[in-house]
Parts: sequence; C-alpha cells; structure tokens
Amino acid sequence: MREVPVMNLVSGDVLAKPIYSRNGVILLDAGTVLTEGYIQRLRGLNIDRVSLRLSRGALWTDSAVQQNFELSQADWALPDIGRMKEDEKSRKEAVQAALDFTDTMRGIERIALPVPQDKFRNQFKSMIGEIVSKRELAEELGVMLQTDPLLFQQALQVTMCANVIGTARKYDSDEMYNLTLGSLFSDIGMTRLPTDLTKVTRELTDSERLKVRGHTTEGYRILSKMKDVPLESAKVALQHHERYRGEGYPFGLKREEISEFAQIVGIADVYNALVSSRHHRKAYAVEEATEYLFAAGNYEFDLSLIQTYLRHLTIYPVSTHVLMNSGQHAFVVETANRPVLRPVVQVYREADGSTIASPYLVDLEQHPYLAILKRLGD
Repeated sequence: MREVPVMNLVSGDVLAKPIYSRNGVILLDAGTVLTEGYIQRLRGLNIDRVSLRLSRGALWTDSAVQQNFELSQADWALPDIGRMKEDEKSRKEAVQAALDFTDTMRGIERIALPVPQDKFRNQFKSMIGEIVSKRELAEELGVMLQTDPLLFQQALQVTMCANVIGTARKYDSDEMYNLTLGSLFSDIGMTRLPTDLTKVTRELTDSERLKVRGHTTEGYRILSKMKDVPLESAKVALQHHERYRGEGYPFGLKREEISEFAQIVGIADVYNALVSSRHHRKAYAVEEATEYLFAAGNYEFDLSLIQTYLRHLTIYPVSTHVLMNSGQHAFVVETANRPVLRPVVQVYREADGSTIASPYLVDLEQHPYLAILKRLGD
C-alpha cells in the first residue's frame, strides 16, 4: 500500500483504503478499480492523496505495467510499430544521425566539460556506437525518428547532457553505458502514442494528459523485454518523471526511492525541453531555464545533482556580447570553473555610451551587485 497524489492517478489503480467525504460517508470503498470518471470526481472534490493497493515503491510486474497502459489506451488508434521497425531506410537514417551527433554535439559550446573535449567525445561516440550496433535498439531509434524528429533530437541532447553529469560524478564505464542507454530511450514510450496527440498546439485535456503520462510505464515495458537492455536503463524510462518530493509520476516516488540515473535524465530532460522549441511554444531563454533548475533543488531533483550540472553549464560562452545592469557593455572572457552567472567580463563601453580607450576586466564573482542583464546581438 502506498499514498499517491490524486493528480498522479491513472485508470486501473486499485484503492487500498476507503475514501470518505467530509461528513464521513464512504465515497469509494477499498478494492475499487479507479476509472477516469472516478479520478475526475476525486479531483473535483479537492481530495489530495489516496492509498493504493499496489506498492509503488517497487517496479511493477510486466503484466501490471501492460494492463495499466492498455486500460489507459483502450480507445486509442495506435501507430503501426511493426511496419515502422521494418523501415530499413529510417533505421539506417536514425543510426547515422545518432553517430553524426556525436561528432557535432550541438550545444556543447554551452558546456564546460569536466574532462578534455576529445576524451568526452570519444567516450560518448563509443557508447552510442555500441548501442546502435544492436539491431533491436537501432529499430527503436528508427521508430523514434519516424514518430517525431523533435523527439529524436531531444533524446540525443538529453543523452549528451546526462553524459556530462555522469562524467562529472566519475561513473565507471558500465555505469556510463547504462546511463547513456537509459537516457537515449527514456521517452521511447512516446512513440506508442498517437502522433497527433504528441504534436497538439493547445493545452492537453486531463484525459489526454493522463494518456501521455502512460509513456513511462510503456517505455519500461518495451525496454525491460529487450535482452540487451540492463534493468537500470529500463528504470530510467519508468522513473524519469518522478520528482524529489513525491509529486512526479507514475509512482509518486520520493528522494532515494528514485534511481539516480532517472534523476539525472530528468534534469537533462527538463533543461533541454525548456531551451528547445516545441510544437506548442517557443524556446525559453537559457537564463530562464537555469533559474528554473536553481529553484528545483531538493524540490524536483536532488540538489547535489543540479549543482553538478550547473557547474558545467555555460550560459554566456566566451566572446558573448552582454549588457550589464549598470548599463555598461562588455564581452565575456572567462567562464571555466566559475558560478554559471558570474563570469569575468571585459568592459569596453560605459553606461553613457562612451567608448573606453583601454577596456578593463571585471570579475562578477567579486562584485555581487553587478550582473549581466542580457546578451546583445542575438
């Protein structure tokens, strides 16, 4: 038995304890199988949490995961996954795109790597190469690319950022491989949703949101059945939307109950989702995404993991043209091993617009009241 937030309930959950109204009348008895109608009613009554019969602290059995996903999708028109896997052209295109990404590593300019770039790139490329050499995994990459190119690109970006955190935490080769595989396929369950549902440009209804949330259990079901996927990697798909204080899904896990790999991927996923354009919105500024992560420490994710990532994130790369809150113009000249918002800058124009004959350096870490207001020239 486990208490779960009502917002995280899905059709098929079974009550372990009765739910009472304020005057003591039983609304739903123990053993009731929750339907979408029941869940909507509980939300309408502002009931916060309920007790479920299934222990959500452990992984569900394959049959329970499958039953839960099928119950939430009974009326869906699902994509033809078998046909998509047989598309040899898409599989090869996806494999090549993944390998090409390890050469370009788009976005790496905003990251201060914990090891030399050549070493990081070679390690990253080696692991991606090993993963895509396995036919079953390559087929799933092809399915992902056919489903949504944005989803495919997001998976690669998340995987790269997760590798930065894993490298900074000095994971060994096996841990890095498991993390890489888990992050690359963390959203594979999304490929089993109707394409029009993942690309809507409006706010999802509660019913649609619940269906989308099913991608975590479906992702776990897919990966856990593959002989080449370690359990720790499959758990990433299952738990990467769990949150530190128990407000995530599908199980409402807290703190150490959540796999560290899943938390790392969750951080990388949230950051990359914010700074990337989506079908329904524009990208957020890097500064806004960073502020979000600052505020999420020990709330959505373990603070030490967020701090690890932010130590290696560069919002203002060297040579970025910036406007200071003092009105001065400057160029960023040093970011390595510094707080993400406190680089060394070279001021070349004063607030009154006058050009400085001999530009001078300012260490923002030593001047707490001086800050970058915005970047210029974007």
